[in-house]
Amino acid sequence: MDKHITIRFVKERDFLSLLEIENTIWTNENSPVLHFYESVEEYKEKSEGRLIFVATDENSVHGFVAVHHPTSLPSHKKQWMFGIGVHPDSQSLGIGRQLLDFLKDIAAEEGIHKISLRVMGTNTKAIQFYRKNGFVQEALFKDEFFINGAYCDDYQFAYFVD
Repeated sequence: MDKHITIRFVKERDFLSLLEIENTIWTNENSPVLHFYESVEEYKEKSEGRLIFVATDENSVHGFVAVHHPTSLPSHKKQWMFGIGVHPDSQSLGIGRQLLDFLKDIAAEEGIHKISLRVMGTNTKAIQFYRKNGFVQEALFKDEFFINGAYCDDYQFAYFVD
């Protein structure tokens, strides 16, 4: 990748780009729900309580990673669940890997022990990506979703920070 990418905490001016990314990337192959947000306000409301980091260059937001604790239980304070997205025009350029590397570093700084996510079985590219980046499969939820007349498995993957 030729562009210099910076990963930083989200700023107000980034939300319109995040809305575009979210409204573009989700399909029945990678999400049980087709996300579509009508406005920045709606997207911000959905994102409330999450830490969002963006991958940017001098011109554009190329991707994001958003984290939250699985529950409000004190016993979950050492774990983050996350969602990640990269604009279709910026995929396969190493931005997703940079976001995961940043997430691992921030998690270590914040004393987080485990970062995890769920990924649909039909999203084989993502499964391969997470494995390549050190994530291990923790769970298989067999026939978790029924989408377009077919059952779909769901996997939980985790990376242990320490």
